[in-house]
Parts: sequence; C-alpha cells; structure tokens
Amino acid sequence: MTNQKLMTFLKEMSNELDEIWNSDFYVEDEYFNNFKNNIASKLQGTYQIKTKRIDSLTSETYPKLKTILRDTYFKYNINKKKNKENIEREKLLKAREGNIDFELELAKMITGDNTCFPYRSSSYLTDFFQNLGYNFTHSGETRKEWVKDKLEALNIIEIHDLLSHGLFMKKYYKKHVDKLNLETEVLPLEYRTIINIDSFFNEAKKEFEQFIKDSMVANKPFDLSNILDMNVNIELLFDSKANTKDKELNKLIEEAKDRFISDDKQIGIEKLWGAFERLKTYFDNGKKKKQSADKVLEIISESFDKEFLENEFKNLTKIGNNYRIRHHETDKNELNSKHINYFFFRMMTLIDLCLMYLNEEENFDN
Repeated sequence: MTNQKLMTFLKEMSNELDEIWNSDFYVEDEYFNNFKNNIASKLQGTYQIKTKRIDSLTSETYPKLKTILRDTYFKYNINKKKNKENIEREKLLKAREGNIDFELELAKMITGDNTCFPYRSSSYLTDFFQNLGYNFTHSGETRKEWVKDKLEALNIIEIHDLLSHGLFMKKYYKKHVDKLNLETEVLPLEYRTIINIDSFFNEAKKEFEQFIKDSMVANKPFDLSNILDMNVNIELLFDSKANTKDKELNKLIEEAKDRFISDDKQIGIEKLWGAFERLKTYFDNGKKKKQSADKVLEIISESFDKEFLENEFKNLTKIGNNYRIRHHETDKNELNSKHINYFFFRMMTLIDLCLMYLNEEENFDN
C-alpha cells in the first residue's frame, strides 16, 4: 500500500470511529472487532498489538484507538513537514512503536518511581497534567497505572509537548532536590549528602536518552542466522512464492528459481530475465510497456531514491541485451559462472522488491 493510500485509509477509519462513537446505536462486538482488525492489519509494531488488545469501544478505549490512528497518520505524513519539532516527534514515535512498555516506563519517570526523576504524589500528579492543560485528576488510583492510562490516550505531538514542558521543566527538579537536601539536614554531619541540582537533572536526561535508544530495539527479534548457519537473504528469496495476479509471471519466476537451484543456471537466468521483461508490462494488459514499467518503478521507489532504482532497471536491462542471457546472437558477450551467480541474485532481489509492493497493492485494492 502506498503512503497516500494508507493516509486516506487512516482518515476514513478515524472518521468512521467518530461516527460509531457519536452514534446513539449500540455497537455490536462483531462489528467493532471487524473494524479494529481491519485497522490492525495495516499497522506495525506495538500499534498493531495495542489495537488488537482493545476489546470494546468505551470512554477509555476510544481516545486510545484515536491516538493510534493519529500517530500512524503522522508517521506517514511527517516527510512533508520536516522541522526540529517533527524530527524529535519522529524519534519519539519510533520509540513508542518499538516498545510495548513505552507508556509504563514513561509513567514511572513522571511519578518518580524511577528515582532519577522527581517524585510526585497524588496532588502533584494532578498539578503536573493540569499545568499542561489536561483536565486529569488523580483520585487514589495506582499512580503509575493511572499515568500510563492517560499517556496511552495522548498522541505523539502531545507526548512531545509533555516531555518538553513537563517532564524536563527544571523547576520540578529544583523543588525535589531542595526537599531532599532539607531532609538530610536533620542527620548527623557525617551522614549528610548534598545533592547537586545540575547533576540530578543531567542524570535524568541520560536515563531518558537511554530509554529512547532501548525502546527503538525493544521488540526487535533476535537474529538466529549465525546460530542456524544460514544465509537468510538467500533462503528468503527462494522460499518466498510469486503470487501475483499474473500467473505466467509467477510461473517464470518459480521456474527460474527451480532451474537455478538445480544447477541449470543458464536456463534459470534466462527465465528470470524473461520474468523481468514481463514484469515491466504488469499494468495496462501489457499494451503500453513504458507506461507500465514507469508505474512499477513509481510504486517501488516510494520513500526511496527513485533515480537509483531507475538506474537499476536500466542497467539490468542493458546486461540482458548485451550478454548471452535473453539473446544468443554471436555478438553477445558470455557471462562466466561467477557473474551468472551475481546477476541472478541481483535481479532476483529487484524482482522480489517489486513483488512485495505489487502484492500489497493488490491486497489493498481487494
């Protein structure tokens, strides 16, 4: 799915969510589950997990689901509005998307359960949020769970504002350190420890910086390739099945792989170059090859260097025309076995990239 299609989808789902929430009709569980699963199928990381965990639409879950939609829209729209604040928000978003406990760990910083940060009792938590413009009142709930619940309803722009104008406001640190230093004055001189405000504040910044770094890789799976003695890229290329609407294209790709892995490499690379030429005619029933190839290129170069991929198309086409791959005239150059291996995998990787995007396009259209 292209970014533009995804953003349109997110807008539609957000509008539908508002209509469901504002309607006077009872929302059946089956309808809501289908609705949220449709959203979840287009999401990644913790946003997908959090969406699936929402069982019903309530006054608590509605703003959380709305936040997930807003954050995801922001993620795919951010490149249009690059500035200092948005770059910071983008990094926070990656951390939030990567760490299922993002809100809980941030809540511990706000409550002071993480001792690198100022401690906040019930009334101070209420003041903390209300000073930022939120009408939240803590009423005896477990502090960190209450804060976590509130954070899950705040979108990434609001989280950024909370961090900039709340968590790292130095007045809170001064007040906390002054209190700690005052408490030590009742102790005998040899047991007194004077805390430096700047040192305390810098420790909090380091703790937060490490939290963001760790969050970005929190849910990253362990790479087993070294343990299993595998070349994962090659395994994936050969195990993935071509499954486009063009059955002849699928057949050419699978036969190319079968031939190559059976050591009939010359025929394998011929079949693969044939698949590449057919791929260029994927759209418009093959009647306008250049327009079709341009459309394929446009799809796969989304959020990437289009010129680079365009050159890859041209270079591989040139190899196919000048060497004995697709054509066998006497003026064609021979490829030795090493070069056959190199160009087969280079072409297979490009085709695999195209297939991933084309399959997404077809699945979304269906």
